[in-house]
Amino acid sequence: MKIKFLLINAIDITKSLQTSLPPLSLGYLVSSLREKYGNDLIDFRIIDRDVAVTIRSYKPDIVGITSVSQNFNFAVKYAKIAKKHKIPVLVGGTHVTVLPSSMTRDMDVAVLGEGEEAIKELLEIFLPIKKFVISDLKKLKGLAFWDGKKVVQTEVRAPIMPMDAIPVPARDLMKIEKCTHVFSSRGCPYRCVFCASSRFWNKTRFFSAKYVVAEIKDLYENYGVREIDFWDDLFIVSKQRIKEIVSLLRKEKILGKLSFSCAVRSNLIDESMAKLLKKLNVKGVSMGLESGTPRILDYLKGGNVNIKDHMRAIRIFKKYGIEPSASFIIGSPNETREEILQTFRFIKDSKLRGFGIYVLTPLPGTPIWDYAKERGMVSEKMDWGTLNVEFLENHERAIILSETLTKKELYDLILMFKLEQKRRYYIDFIKHPVNILRHLYHLLKNFRANALVNFGTRH
Repeated sequence: MKIKFLLINAIDITKSLQTSLPPLSLGYLVSSLREKYGNDLIDFRIIDRDVAVTIRSYKPDIVGITSVSQNFNFAVKYAKIAKKHKIPVLVGGTHVTVLPSSMTRDMDVAVLGEGEEAIKELLEIFLPIKKFVISDLKKLKGLAFWDGKKVVQTEVRAPIMPMDAIPVPARDLMKIEKCTHVFSSRGCPYRCVFCASSRFWNKTRFFSAKYVVAEIKDLYENYGVREIDFWDDLFIVSKQRIKEIVSLLRKEKILGKLSFSCAVRSNLIDESMAKLLKKLNVKGVSMGLESGTPRILDYLKGGNVNIKDHMRAIRIFKKYGIEPSASFIIGSPNETREEILQTFRFIKDSKLRGFGIYVLTPLPGTPIWDYAKERGMVSEKMDWGTLNVEFLENHERAIILSETLTKKELYDLILMFKLEQKRRYYIDFIKHPVNILRHLYHLLKNFRANALVNFGTRH
């Protein structure tokens, strides 16, 4: 008789930007277990809603939940539901990795960091007795669990190398649209002060060009995919690998049959990079430009990028017909109103057709979290919904880090940026009435990509 494994993507299902993303992180776990155990021992189901109903009808033997910090309230709720049925609960994802002390009593084991090897070892000790024993858990790396009244952590697990050892995610359990996303790498070499993702992955690793192209080909031939977002924190880290991807796509005779988009960094953009992305058939790029003020840009990005880089990148992408969009962050602790207005003027003067604007949010694992914690603004036991980065939606509960502006002043400034967004949409509609819906769709994707990169939710 098969073991039933229910995997829950703890997201806010009222937000289309979250529900539109197939949960590839869970798909990697499934494919890793299938590789080890075949298809006859474990039955899998992946859901993001109707948890209580599914648990009653499906009757899983074990439940796994993944969550980012903004959605950890949902993970807490789902773990409680599972525990009422006395089901062992695993939890993973960015949030619990950087803040294992936030585990609730309804969560038996947390996987810290990468999960593909850990999940195989956990099932190895679970399958014979259908439960987790502390003495067994202590022998495994990369875990956190309750031992009496405290959460204990085991030794850190080494990153999986080579990355190609990880099987492609089990997309047969997901709905895959003609536009979907792919991970071609994990991690980012930069350490922006607000980004949790770089702390989660810790180092940058790559799937080989051969692996990536095989995955693209599978999506093209078997799922009808025609547009792919490279959902990497920073796709363009290795120029040589992109060249190899282009060469292999050409060899497979699918170069130009799919279009791509990806995240880039302005200081890495020159004519040769733009030409290479054009060969790959990249139609749009998202950039975390963050600020139009040198002092705040240095604070947020660590001093390794400047305003000239921003302007050059926008100009080069426009030259090669690649549409750039960008995200910006306001509300740094000592950022002044005039500096925010300087960012606004940068946006107005730039040739960007689309941009996203966010208020600095303290996510666990980042220097910004440490700053907020020192001032008593956050803790391990808090309402995680206050970390929702959509400020207009969440402004009444939002944590304000600014020491120079009130919440009302930040709200009014965000409205000013949003009005500029609408103005640009209107201009686009007048100039390109036939293509506007498709164009806005791509801009929305790029805004979402920037938000996910910036706030550590991209896995």
